[in-house]
Amino acid sequence: MYIWKFWRDTRRGVFIYLGLLVVGAALWLGAMHRATHSRSIHVDPASVWMMEVGITFALAYLCALVMAFVTGNNNVGSDIGKGTGDFLLTRPRSRSYFVWTGWMAGIVELTALILATIAVVFGLGVLVTGAAWRHVPSPFHFAVGEGSQSGSLDVPLMFAMIMLTAAVIYGLTYFMSVLLRSGQRGVVWSIAVLFAYSIGSALLKQFAGVELPSLNFANPGANVSHAWYLTPNVQMIGWTLLSIAFPFAAQMSLDRADI
Repeated sequence: MYIWKFWRDTRRGVFIYLGLLVVGAALWLGAMHRATHSRSIHVDPASVWMMEVGITFALAYLCALVMAFVTGNNNVGSDIGKGTGDFLLTRPRSRSYFVWTGWMAGIVELTALILATIAVVFGLGVLVTGAAWRHVPSPFHFAVGEGSQSGSLDVPLMFAMIMLTAAVIYGLTYFMSVLLRSGQRGVVWSIAVLFAYSIGSALLKQFAGVELPSLNFANPGANVSHAWYLTPNVQMIGWTLLSIAFPFAAQMSLDRADI
């Protein structure tokens, strides 16, 4: 029943945002289709494939950022702040049930939304550009161009970056909303924490030469000269553990609360 309540509270935002993403992708791909067929641009199949995957993951990344905040502020903490939590906590369920059930429902919803976005946008891209990946030696990891105009694409790392970004931001917002008993304040404080981490990371890198882990680890050549803890595999493990730690912290906060 609590899973159904979570879906009922968030489904409007899911459908609206997914619709906006699909419309935006259709407009962008339509413009690319007209430009390609009017011979105003000339690109090789590898570049076409890179553009297609790039716009797909860019929209999925935007979807992950926004929907992580939208779904993260809907939990038992925000219910308590609105006055409906008293009714929930009188049910024959433990407090950990509401924390973990809500967290898992949000993770499933986020994952489904991101996968749906990727599937729809990629499907539209295939209709416009054709099967460009057939002409690429390695469609999941390759480089395009030479020198300063070169670029690289690592599809598995890009997908992992999007999913972990969604999980970390969702978990942080979820924890803040439970801690503060308010979904709106949870979002505000989550944004504040993310900004503080970004600014602190930039200051440490600029003045102390110390670089903190970042969720932007999809570029396979970005971490070559960095410390071992900045390698993609280590960062993925660290961010995964952090995303799982947030519901534990939310449970501890709710268990200690006098409600």
